[in-house]
Amino acid sequence: MTDTSDSTVVEMIAELAPIWLPGCVVDVAQRTVEVGWGRGALQMSAVVGVGEIVDRCLQLPTARWAEQIEAWLHAVVAEGELATEEHRFGDVAERQRAVLVQRGWSARTAGPVADALIPFGDHFEVVVFVGTGDQFRRLTVVRRSMLGLGDPDVPSPVQLSLAAISDLRPEQQNGISVLRRDGDPLVSMAVVDRDNLLPEASLGAGVLIGVPRLSEVLYCAADAGQEPPDTLAGMVAESYRSATDQCSPDLYWLQGDQMVQVPVTLGTPPTALVPAALKPQPRRTWLRHLFSRQSGDLGG
Repeated sequence: MTDTSDSTVVEMIAELAPIWLPGCVVDVAQRTVEVGWGRGALQMSAVVGVGEIVDRCLQLPTARWAEQIEAWLHAVVAEGELATEEHRFGDVAERQRAVLVQRGWSARTAGPVADALIPFGDHFEVVVFVGTGDQFRRLTVVRRSMLGLGDPDVPSPVQLSLAAISDLRPEQQNGISVLRRDGDPLVSMAVVDRDNLLPEASLGAGVLIGVPRLSEVLYCAADAGQEPPDTLAGMVAESYRSATDQCSPDLYWLQGDQMVQVPVTLGTPPTALVPAALKPQPRRTWLRHLFSRQSGDLGG
């Protein structure tokens, strides 16, 4: 990425934006665009940085820049209208929520404006939402800025979500521990709050874990042998297939802050390919070896 390429995209935005959105103002030096929205006498506006759309354009052929810029500009206006509506439901900052989803979910399903994301390892990501009425709406980077939710004194969406699921307690099902609350997408965040909701993850070999639904987390002791992991794999596969709030069909070995994917066969029933480090190992001490040699000598 070069400064010249950046400038070329910004100049195209400055040239085309007033055509698609009459009245908008592009500041080339500050790399911002001011857009407006509203109805009748109620008119509002916001100044938004163009860094996101510049980066997106630079990953595409030049011939596609114009369509990307147009889609982004219209999406920014739509975000402003959403932000205005969200204020009608009370304090937006307190209604933030964070949901743990499979990594790549946002990239696969997002629109022209990027979601507000919090990194979480190699296998999952945390997407921020706003509760509006009975809906959870994805919070985008643009709307977060419009709503002032990036300020230091704003409540953390992660902490708000963890507080909402702090009362979860595991149930036992077929020897597997289950954290579940039907219809609650915040349950998957138990993986983030593992110190409180999954304390077993920090003991001994940790746990094998599955998050087939946003509303369900299943786990068993990582060193429990082969049968519990196979049971866990079957329960995760069945739950994932029937879920309307699918998260991940895979198993993971969670030990402290380390998470490793555990392969699962596609058989019926599925089988967990437990890492060798978790399988019982024969304990052959030097003393046992010495005694076995002595017994051999006496027998001779």
